Amino acid sequence: MNRTMTATTGTTHDPLRQKQIVQAAVVLLDEGGIENLTMRRVGSRLGITGAALYWHIKSRHELLLLAVDSLWGQAPLCLDGLPWRAAVLAMADNLRSMLLRHPWLLAAMTIQPVDGPARDRHDERLLAVCEAAGLTRQDAEQAAQSIIAFAIGSALADTPGPYVSFGLQSILDGVEAGLTAHS
Repeated sequence: MNRTMTATTGTTHDPLRQKQIVQAAVVLLDEGGIENLTMRRVGSRLGITGAALYWHIKSRHELLLLAVDSLWGQAPLCLDGLPWRAAVLAMADNLRSMLLRHPWLLAAMTIQPVDGPARDRHDERLLAVCEAAGLTRQDAEQAAQSIIAFAIGSALADTPGPYVSFGLQSILDGVEAGLTAHS
């Protein structure tokens, strides 16, 4: 039997079943937010008892983390060939769009840290794009966090697209001005 370890707990699970459980959880979360996520409801959606889920998922908390990470894993990271500004803008727009499609993610992010392997890959890719533009690691980290914070804030406020684009362009103008000053 093909079994893998989960990123959050290090426990072994059947990956096909776990993927189905996580997909069912995302649907429930999209339908009713974090309060809607119960093991009983997920089990019912899959045609099994909620208790049977514990063979595959350690807890509701782990299931929430896996659901969050599955969405981060869907964020496009292949931005090769794009100039750094276009790549950063695309990543910020993808993040904002994901948060608008799945508003429960915003609530999850305010309740607890929701880091996982896919989120880490996203953040590392954004850092790499910023470093490739010529920023030092420290400046790249600050720029990436500013861009992420702006994308999250614009999703929270449900800010219309033109204002988001203007704001992100302004942040990148500042980053670019810093690059020019250090050259």
